[in-house]
Amino acid sequence: MGVAFGVSWALVLIGQESGTAGRAPDLRAELDRRATERASIVRDFEAADVELALRRQQLQILEQRGAALTEQNAAQATEIEVLDAQLGQSKAQLVRRVHMLYRVGPLSYNRLLLTADSSQEALIAYQIVTYLAGRDRDLVEGVRTTLASLEDARQSLAETAAGLAEVRIDTAAAADALAIQQSERQRLLSRIDREAEAQRIALASAERAETELSGTMTNLATAAEVGGSFDEARGDLRWPATGDVITGFGRQRHPIYDTYTVSRGIEIGAPLDDPVTAVHAGRVAFADWYSGYGLLVILDHGGGYFTLYGHLATVTVRVNDQIDAGQLIGRVGETGSLTGPNLYFEVREGSDALNPTSWLERR
Repeated sequence: MGVAFGVSWALVLIGQESGTAGRAPDLRAELDRRATERASIVRDFEAADVELALRRQQLQILEQRGAALTEQNAAQATEIEVLDAQLGQSKAQLVRRVHMLYRVGPLSYNRLLLTADSSQEALIAYQIVTYLAGRDRDLVEGVRTTLASLEDARQSLAETAAGLAEVRIDTAAAADALAIQQSERQRLLSRIDREAEAQRIALASAERAETELSGTMTNLATAAEVGGSFDEARGDLRWPATGDVITGFGRQRHPIYDTYTVSRGIEIGAPLDDPVTAVHAGRVAFADWYSGYGLLVILDHGGGYFTLYGHLATVTVRVNDQIDAGQLIGRVGETGSLTGPNLYFEVREGSDALNPTSWLERR
């Protein structure tokens, strides 16, 4: 394994780990697609964003594997303690038996048989000798079996410890790679902040992403679930994440570019990897990477109503999953965000954006 692992190796892990396969969006495909696009600072930034999300997946998988190996290591150490205790008891019994045979002297079994004065006593003596011989044989075999089990357990413990050491090295390497990617992302973000032309392109890209999303929502609305009670929940929806609203709905001043844009949702400031939960029961209509929004989940609540959750670090649901209110659907991230970790949240009726704060419960 070693420290020299890359993106492709991590993606193999992603496919192998239970609970992860089929859930994580295909970030490698997204990264390859970015590489084929026309080179620009905005494209570089978006590619760095995808790479950062991929690095976080690598680190999460390695941390999970390390925790599993640590637990396995502890269980094997406990097994060795139990086997050591069993071996000590068996050895003590064997020593006592050897001492007894030594005191009786050589040919002890034959003496017992020869002292019989009748056929009945000889039969009893034979039964006693058979029992004692079998008991001695079982005692010796028990010691041998325990020794073999102890050797196997110690070998397994050594292999687990070696695997744990390798995973810890890989985890440290993944953490270093994540830190490097975060620095690269920050460097690109600073460059975008300095270059006026890049700012103009980024704003145009954001507008294009909104236009594309409106088209996507129109398509989703044509296949929307029928019925539902979402329209009766206005003002009572639970918040999808903890934190304050840092970007409101409607006309907003852009914090990076000092320009004014129209926000069709809100941004909730929340710590990285905080849980993101569904505000209402529904079906997962979309769960993947979306340009301008990063990792995005769209829930169909029926009756033409949808909620959108963007900038996620990880996604824990799949398309067509039925979701309950309050169920975990992802983790807070900064994919597609220029302002750090936060949750981008929208409420839509078809392709029309509604003010989310009028739907969420008052705090």
